[in-house]
Amino acid sequence: MESADREGRPRTSPDSGSAGRVVAAPPLRIPWSSPDLTPAERKAVDQVLDSGWLGMGPKTKEFEAGLCAYTGAAESVFVNNGTSALITAYLAHGIGPGDVVLVPTYTFVATVSALLAIGATPVLLDCDPTTLNVDPDAVDRAATLHPEAKALVFVDIAGQPCDIDRLREVASKHSLVLIEDAAEAFGAVYRGKTVGNYDHTTVFSFHIAKQLTTVEGGAVLTNDAQVAARCRLIRSHGEGPQKYIHVAHGLNFRPTDIQAAIGVVQLSKVSQFLDLRQRLARLYHQGLERWLDFQRTPEYVTRPTWMLFVAFCHDVHQRDAFNSWLNSHGIDTRLPFPPVHAQPFYVAGHGTQSFPGADRAYSRVISLPIGNGISEVQVEAVVESARTFFAK
Repeated sequence: MESADREGRPRTSPDSGSAGRVVAAPPLRIPWSSPDLTPAERKAVDQVLDSGWLGMGPKTKEFEAGLCAYTGAAESVFVNNGTSALITAYLAHGIGPGDVVLVPTYTFVATVSALLAIGATPVLLDCDPTTLNVDPDAVDRAATLHPEAKALVFVDIAGQPCDIDRLREVASKHSLVLIEDAAEAFGAVYRGKTVGNYDHTTVFSFHIAKQLTTVEGGAVLTNDAQVAARCRLIRSHGEGPQKYIHVAHGLNFRPTDIQAAIGVVQLSKVSQFLDLRQRLARLYHQGLERWLDFQRTPEYVTRPTWMLFVAFCHDVHQRDAFNSWLNSHGIDTRLPFPPVHAQPFYVAGHGTQSFPGADRAYSRVISLPIGNGISEVQVEAVVESARTFFAK
């Protein structure tokens, strides 16, 4: 499969010899991520096309039921993408203009941009530079400094759960609405319990690089029937039981049954996908532990799910040289997202800020190839190329 960026476009690079002209980048032997889409998914899509019902319908309900069965959650609301799922969850909990929300700076920008889109005010939190997740003690301190805060959003970075029990204690202590951004953590297990099956609301993403994909898609999972009902209203313009009668403010976040049909097939294979990712991560750990550090997995994490495989170099200079080496040898990589406080749009609106844990982590971090369509042979080739780099 051709390597592509986050939006699915072929990778390109500027041609320095021709101003303004863009040419294809050198072919990459090993992509950063690749989905596992088979004739089973194609057959499921063809069945939807043949049915005549392409929009949100029976397959959406089937996929939602499958998500509940897998996680143990009582309610699941499937939407068109992960960002829509975040906005839906925020609105369903009454978060709106002027509401203060505690949220990590070390996260993909959608966690915060979804808050800004509805007029909320994010208060950024630093991360533990070894796990990349928020420290509950730091959340406690921030909540004490911001007694006006209405909610806490925490993020399971790279598929590794945060310390959920401790964060629930902090949220209860400060009367905070608790929302878990588990966009990268479908299938993860915390202290023996699957992420998504909690009294707080959990958001998932099913982007093409995730542990389970619908190409684009997301879901809000909850054990609260009223929250789920509000999510369903928000998903479809606030339309009630009567057609074209809108009983609440909503938007168009409806998915298609084409997406859902892919999701149903993917859900039947997700356990084997998670097992594969575990094997790939083990190969990296065993092959590169002499030269690299890795995202720390605390004892409370029963199963991380390796949406990303995160490694830490000694410093930014080594990281950039290592990244260039891998790319020049046909291996696609990612330098993961800068923390939100370092994103240009956020700096323009809020000025320069310092979060030592996030800044330190970002200066060292690199994401190596992993995914449902990545093989052990490919990862072994990445390890061998990395060893050659460090030997030099």
